[in-house]
Amino acid sequence: MEFIKSNIDMIEIEMEIMNSHPEYNLLADGKRLLEREDMIKEHEEEKALNKERYLVKIDESFIGIVDFIMENPRDCKPWLGLFIIHSNWTKKSYAVEALAKYEQIMKDRNIKEVRLGCFAANTRGMYFWEKNGYQKVKEMIFKDKALWVMEKEL
Repeated sequence: MEFIKSNIDMIEIEMEIMNSHPEYNLLADGKRLLEREDMIKEHEEEKALNKERYLVKIDESFIGIVDFIMENPRDCKPWLGLFIIHSNWTKKSYAVEALAKYEQIMKDRNIKEVRLGCFAANTRGMYFWEKNGYQKVKEMIFKDKALWVMEKEL
């Protein structure tokens, strides 16, 4: 498994990964299928927040997206933003492997704890994060929806 730095030319690949999870898109973005403009907006936000965005690659297949920021302006902590594996590649332990790779990147940068946000209604996501050692820190409202801030010490 490797992380390949994403860029605007990879939007079609990202769209295919994102649109393999229409229920998540509905929860996060209010629509089941994302369009090219939605993905361009993500990349513009990437520049504004100094996000790092990667495609997860297994052999010759791009199977996921991982993005993160090293310092969230709200709390000055590193945050995992998007973490998604294409639906065709789920339930094969690739998410756990990709998460371990992300956490190792953070450890290599001398980061001691990371945070993420998970919508409370995303029960599969909540289960995954808790199973992998992330703990709920506080609940907040984001995009008019309940969201758990979760944290893990590395």
